[in-house]
Parts: sequence; C-alpha cells; structure tokens
Amino acid sequence: MSSRLIGLFIAISLIISLVYYIGYKKNIKIMKKMAEILEQALSPKDKLYTYLGGVLGFSAEYQVEGIKKVMANLRLIPRQSFLYLPFMFITSGKDNLQLLFYTKKPLKCEFHIVRKSPLNITKPKIYNKDKLTKETYDIDGEKFEILYEHKNFDKRFKELAKKIPLKYFNHLAITTDNNIIYIQLLFYNIKENVLLTSLKEIRSFIQKNYS
Repeated sequence: MSSRLIGLFIAISLIISLVYYIGYKKNIKIMKKMAEILEQALSPKDKLYTYLGGVLGFSAEYQVEGIKKVMANLRLIPRQSFLYLPFMFITSGKDNLQLLFYTKKPLKCEFHIVRKSPLNITKPKIYNKDKLTKETYDIDGEKFEILYEHKNFDKRFKELAKKIPLKYFNHLAITTDNNIIYIQLLFYNIKENVLLTSLKEIRSFIQKNYS
C-alpha cells in the first residue's frame, strides 16, 4: 500500500472518529436537556426512562396529576454516524419529539392537524385518512391540513395547536381508541424557554379540559 493511500486512510479514520465524538456529545446533551425540560413542564409524580441505542433518544412514561399518563418519545438524528451525514439533506434532518397524553375524559372523535409538506418527508402516516374529511387550515399564515371524523369535532383542539411553537409543530392527533392526545414536534436547536412554556400550557390545557 502506498504512503498516499495510508495517509488517506488515516485522515478518513480521524474524520470518522471526530464526527462520532462530536455527534455523541451533542446527542447526550440534547437528551439530558430534553428530559430536564419535560420534567419541569409536566411536574410528574413518577417517571420511567428507557434509552434507545445509546444516544438515539429515549422513551419515557410520566405520572402526571389529572392525566392517566404521559408518554414521551425522543428520537434524535444519528449525529455520531459519519455515513448518515449525506442523508440529512434528503431527510428532514431534524430531531423528533412525540408526546402522548392519555386523558381521563373520553375523546369523542378522531381529529388531526398536520403541517403541509410538499415533499411528504415529514408528513405522518394516517391509516384511515380516506374516511376523514379534509380541510385546509391557516395558523399565522402557514398552511395546515385538518382531518376530522365528524363535523362537530372539538374546536378546542385548534386552540391547543396554537400553543405549540409553529416553527416546530408537525402533527396533532386525537384518537378515541385509547383517548390519546398526540403531539409531534420536529426541531433542531429549539429554544428551551419556548419549549418549556409551550409544554406547560399544553399540560394545563389538558388538565383543565380532559381530567
């Protein structure tokens, strides 16, 4: 093997190691901060964390007053993977936080507010979409889709959507099978105070209306 190839191999190895270290540290930092924000916002009486793939996020279950339970799923992009970097330009390239609030009061009909995505990259899968009525909804100048089962859907969920940072909001869903209010955020470098305030308002809204 020529010295040029050896030098190239060493350089690539160093780059991979550097990317891994920086990405690993970044994801650890996000996971710690997100757990801290969730706990401050929800004020849980009890909590249980399950970490995913080392630094790819976590699943958490919180026991919160006035709510049966809250599930949180944090999915982070694999910043530590050198091979993933080119695909960040194809995919959304954003971290993903999913929140599931299991309400004490029954929810009456299925309902969705979804960010319109031209490339359908971040658009969630809605399995019975053909059975739902679809309308376009404007939130502060941005277009969203509303899908609902019955025309007399609970319009308070439109108010709830407005409590979520518009820049990061992707999907709000109401499912009646298990009485779940589902919220999905796609974010990168989200401001901590913005997320904390929004999560507190969401918790208060659900405790006030569905406990």
